[in-house]
Amino acid sequence: MAGLKQRIVDGLKIADLGDTFVRRFPPLYAAYRRELAEFDEAGLEERRSRQDAPIERMLRHATRLPAYENLMGQPLSAFPVLSKLELKSRPQAYIAKSLLPVAKGETSGSSGVPLSVRRSFASVVFEQAAIDHVVALSGGNFAKDRVAVLRGERLKDPSDFTPPFWRMQSGGRVMNLSAAHLNLKTARTFHAALRDFAPPILWAYPSALELLIACLEAEGLKLSIPIVLTSSEVLTEGLRERAEKAFGAVVADYYGQAERVSFAYALKAGEYRFLPAYGHVELEPLGEGRFGQIATNLRNSVQPLVRYETGDVIVADDVDDPRALEEIALGIRSFARIEGRESDYLLAPDGSRLVGMNHVPRAIPGLMQMQLRQSAPDFVQVLAVAGDRAGDGMRSEIEARLSSRLPDTMRVEVEFREALERTSRGKLPLVVREFERNATETGRNPADTPVIHHSG
Repeated sequence: MAGLKQRIVDGLKIADLGDTFVRRFPPLYAAYRRELAEFDEAGLEERRSRQDAPIERMLRHATRLPAYENLMGQPLSAFPVLSKLELKSRPQAYIAKSLLPVAKGETSGSSGVPLSVRRSFASVVFEQAAIDHVVALSGGNFAKDRVAVLRGERLKDPSDFTPPFWRMQSGGRVMNLSAAHLNLKTARTFHAALRDFAPPILWAYPSALELLIACLEAEGLKLSIPIVLTSSEVLTEGLRERAEKAFGAVVADYYGQAERVSFAYALKAGEYRFLPAYGHVELEPLGEGRFGQIATNLRNSVQPLVRYETGDVIVADDVDDPRALEEIALGIRSFARIEGRESDYLLAPDGSRLVGMNHVPRAIPGLMQMQLRQSAPDFVQVLAVAGDRAGDGMRSEIEARLSSRLPDTMRVEVEFREALERTSRGKLPLVVREFERNATETGRNPADTPVIHHSG
């Protein structure tokens, strides 16, 4: 039964009907778009009350599961904080059965801990409605406008530099470009493709967006794109400003997690807002204007995570009272930014920026943590934590996964360790480009060919 449901979902995607019949399923989608708009018009008291029903509904779903069954009838505040490691240690205790198709996914997470996640049909539709809501606030229509995509999907062999470097999808409405093939030598080909396609919307990883802008600037090329939509990495204020100027664009950045517990967006620098219709957010003071984020999903009955510790930190200056924090959590008041990973890419010997590295550790059984350390332009060392599952089989799978995303001029080596070293703030970056750091200290260029790099 489960296999049949998954084949139905996969078949719809292949037929380019996934947008309409899955992610934008008409009855649910229309209702969710109305709900999001109504939340935007509501004040603090109304937003509180509007969250009550979905919170109560999610708690009912949660207390039917082994992880929460002893908390039946208890308020949200009585539930313990759920850590990523706890979720990973017994994932089935947090997953419910469903008669409808279920979306499955894996994530490396900002902490480097890969997790298996499940998403109900309704939560998939609500996620799309939330993204479309942000695009609409920017002046676009994500369901109907032409969209150019510059993210982490592997579209062809990274060593194959024969055009085209893109794939047309959704009946020609979407141009999916390969960020792995973008560099100074291919910049004019990318520019011509985007100029001819003339998309009202560019959807990009910030790291790929930065490289595109740098390539266009280096070649003296210009493009007009009304809306630039970014996600999945941190968008710096400097890069936002450069994108606004480069394309004459409204830059809309949104933030979420594979676990789907909260969602925030910003149309201007330093003005992020949570969507309270998406998730219930609690902010824990960490000092110096930094707050840890604990969130409860309000739409995912298949994996109803309650008071989940995201590991992500928001920055909100001049906030020192509970009411102000509640206003931020409910989207009334904006906050400055979300701390996270903004440089999870490898740098090829020719200067190409290889993004989408967060896909490598997904769904490898037994893999606990992973880090990519690039000590030279042509060499990547993979540090992996796998406990008793470590061995030649996993080593070969990791090498194959990573090598498929790299040009054949780069070498890969996997080393298993008991633990990985964290930063002073407890973060575990997925990618560390050690040769860049060493080059900065010695004053040398880290690659043999020109590397386009701009600080944000």
